[in-house]
Amino acid sequence: METMLKERIVEHLKTHRLQDQKQHGFTSGRSCQTNLIDFFDWVTKIIDTGGAVDIAYLDFSKAFDTVPHRRLINKLQSLSLDSNIVDWIRQWLSDRQQRVVVNGVYSAQGLVTSGVPQGSVLGPILFNIFISDIAEGINGKVCLFADDTKICNRVDVPGGISQMTNDLGKLKKWSELWQLSFNVDKCKIMHLGRKNPRAEYRIFDTVLTSTSDERDLRVIISEDLRVSSQCNRAAGNAGRMLGCVGRGISSRKREMLMPLYRALVRPHLEYCVQYWRPYLQKDIDILERY
Repeated sequence: METMLKERIVEHLKTHRLQDQKQHGFTSGRSCQTNLIDFFDWVTKIIDTGGAVDIAYLDFSKAFDTVPHRRLINKLQSLSLDSNIVDWIRQWLSDRQQRVVVNGVYSAQGLVTSGVPQGSVLGPILFNIFISDIAEGINGKVCLFADDTKICNRVDVPGGISQMTNDLGKLKKWSELWQLSFNVDKCKIMHLGRKNPRAEYRIFDTVLTSTSDERDLRVIISEDLRVSSQCNRAAGNAGRMLGCVGRGISSRKREMLMPLYRALVRPHLEYCVQYWRPYLQKDIDILERY
């Protein structure tokens, strides 16, 4: 039943052109790789012309567990979905209960009024629908992967810093309206470009921490946009996995080792490599050891 409803919802979104073009998570034909390429293609074009940009990496607090059911239903209704589908989802989310177990002691049952069921077929698409309007009114570049949100503005031009500040303010208002809170302590700012004024930004009166390196969808992004850190990380992970294979498998036959190498080692070297592909010989040499 869930699969059938998901297909009908997806078809409705396509037919009415309601798909969020900024969302790359849980979306057919999109991935972590498309997210990184789309976002940083925009960034690097500015940097290559001598400009400067600020990137805000935003983190929600337990996003999938805190989606308010009533507000989610309101958004589903606003899409003009078949009323039977909306009613089925409302009943599917209703009367859910949960309890906590600590050291074998059970708490009382509590009514669940928020969250999309994780591990379900409908959960991801419902979350995407709930967060789909987060970028409305935002002037900067926004890119999403499920709840991972990043926003970028050019800041070496007049009004650039104010625009970034205003965009963060709009995201704050969206968070308050739809009751999906930011984990401010994990939100970061990255300053790119030689002429970057390195401005200070706030959300909920908290100054966002500046970072020179950030893991973006498991790829290390450095403020100089070099990929050496990512190459070292990929090679290190591949080397550790190769060591596990060598210690765990006594056979040295090619037909035994190659499938393990392809399944366990190469993914570390090739994950989103179309985005971070190395261009310095020293980085290429590190990867080619494996």
